[in-house]
Amino acid sequence: MAQSQNEERKAAINAMRKFQWGIISGMENALIAKVIDYNKKDHTADILPLANSSDGETSAQYLDIPVTENCYMLDEMIERLKPEFKRIDSETGSHLVDKLPKKKLMRKGVPVVAVVLDRDNDNWEGGRAVNTYTPNSSRVHDANDAIIVGVLGGDAKNG
Repeated sequence: MAQSQNEERKAAINAMRKFQWGIISGMENALIAKVIDYNKKDHTADILPLANSSDGETSAQYLDIPVTENCYMLDEMIERLKPEFKRIDSETGSHLVDKLPKKKLMRKGVPVVAVVLDRDNDNWEGGRAVNTYTPNSSRVHDANDAIIVGVLGGDAKNG
């Protein structure tokens, strides 16, 4: 009888672990993805998560994902400063423009880190808005609420 209770206890623990795994594996929190397309005007990107599911199936693309400032701000600053650097180069014989990155940091094809927000962010104004908002749905940890927070790899010379 004791062996039977012990087996039942082990089976119950195993069932709870499987249940826990089922819940956790369904949550989306953070991911590494490839930028498929980047809209530099709206600072949004279409991305393809790089991790396949446990059965080898590839992920669907995430579309129109907001990109945080730190991913593109330097690119925009360099673009604004490049004419000044060219002018200085022509006047002084220096080579400042040659020392700038050859490619933009945020661009099609680069790997990025995206995080999935805890709640639906459809009613958030976006950008630098710090308004409180009421979520539009009961959606939690959903790919529709992802944002790109970083670009991986690259260097100061090649972008």
